[in-house]
Amino acid sequence: MLESPALLLCSLCIIPAIFVAVRSKSRQYRYPPGPPGLPLVGNLFDVPTDYSWYTFASWAHQYDSKIIHFEVLGRHVMVLNSHKTVQDIFEGRSRIYSDRQQTVMMHELSGWHRNMAVMAYGERWRARRRLFHQHFRQDTVHLYHDKLTKAAHTLLRLLLESPDGFLKHIRHVSGASVLDILYEMEVSPDGDDHMESVEKAVEGFGVLADAGLYLVDLVPALKYLPSWLPGAGFKRKAEAWKLHVDRMYEAAYREVRDSYMLGNPKPCLTSTLLEELGDTFPDSEREEEIISVTGTAVAGSDTTVYAMTVFVFIMLLYPDVQHKAQEELDRVVGRDRLPEIADQDSLPYISAIIKEMLRWRPIGPLAIPHKSVADDWYDGYFIPAGTTVIGNVWAILHDAERYPDPEAFNPERFLTADGALDPRVPDPAEVFGFGRRACPGRHFAQATLFLFVAQMLAVFALEKPVDECGRVVEPTRECSSRLFWYPKPFKARIRPRFDGAEELVRAACAGME
Repeated sequence: MLESPALLLCSLCIIPAIFVAVRSKSRQYRYPPGPPGLPLVGNLFDVPTDYSWYTFASWAHQYDSKIIHFEVLGRHVMVLNSHKTVQDIFEGRSRIYSDRQQTVMMHELSGWHRNMAVMAYGERWRARRRLFHQHFRQDTVHLYHDKLTKAAHTLLRLLLESPDGFLKHIRHVSGASVLDILYEMEVSPDGDDHMESVEKAVEGFGVLADAGLYLVDLVPALKYLPSWLPGAGFKRKAEAWKLHVDRMYEAAYREVRDSYMLGNPKPCLTSTLLEELGDTFPDSEREEEIISVTGTAVAGSDTTVYAMTVFVFIMLLYPDVQHKAQEELDRVVGRDRLPEIADQDSLPYISAIIKEMLRWRPIGPLAIPHKSVADDWYDGYFIPAGTTVIGNVWAILHDAERYPDPEAFNPERFLTADGALDPRVPDPAEVFGFGRRACPGRHFAQATLFLFVAQMLAVFALEKPVDECGRVVEPTRECSSRLFWYPKPFKARIRPRFDGAEELVRAACAGME
């Protein structure tokens, strides 16, 4: 969890006092079970850097406890491995467990203080959350259906023209659709400076989250070191990331704001938000709220990229599931038009595939950690203020009591015997986080996934490719294994699945122009 093992030696000189205090307190209180730690460093060397959700679930089984506890350099960490514990703690005690840990590297040096997902709990966060919810709650998502439909049609067209680039096309369309909604911004599939900054900013976020603690997070005074100084490489990294993070949050907003001030408002959400300011425009704090909300939405578009990558991967592995979905599409929608959002209730098997995809391979197998703001007791265990509390999404969505045979990919688990969605089966809502920090854009994300998945399956057959010798090429099983969990680049054969599919796509695209 440290930036590098070498930095551990440096940290040893600053934490003995912390260690003594923590050990003294630990004799007075009973913590949940977990692996025994070493003096000073605690469980620093026990915590895995890859696939940690598996290890945490294994510890829960080993210690026969749904809550496990460990310490790293004097910091308490608790992992919740069951639906009941996350409900009791993140929902039932949300007043205590809605905060986020603030770090120098993430929040001060790299520019991510604006991101709502990692912002400290308080009035600043609540104001942004209210604004985001106002425009992305379930009963407002329909306002974006036309632009999402346009994006889905663009994806189909790109897949027709160059199917081998499907991963690139998914990334482009996922980001472009959000930029269109937020800023009325058109971006080219062949490359765009703003999209490049978004990708580099989000890439940097992943690196920061994966690295855990940097030495500057333990010794904040190090942030004042000149970036050219030997050993200050962390500062040079942060400065490079911050350029892209600031551009992602500010550049497109300023273009829309300048157009708005000139009396030529663009038809986009940012203009709507500026209009809502009324006589208070320009107000620096309210403007900062808008920048935070819109920039966070842009950064969040990458989760759709990961989910759609998992979808293609699953379709290659389970052709029978793909065929059943296409039979439903042919029966309900036919082949003379493309499926629409309005068809969702009539396509329960498509919805079941998406639910099972999110359950079986959650792209965020560990939710973003929460932080407790007060001492608390749960089930006889003490949880001190400042504890990092993590919801193990993977463990919850692979609980055999909630989802029998959890390792199997089986969309039918969400359906009744007559093929309707079964309300008795728990929805995999945990993939969107917990409590007050649950993703406020989940309804928008679900609408996007349905439309992209349904239209791709309506038009294309997704198959394993064959090499020049006619041998089937299996998709790689290698995955990103830290903050996000999705397959590393793989190949697929994507082809129109019936005569007239190409004409259907081109007609749909022409109709949107």
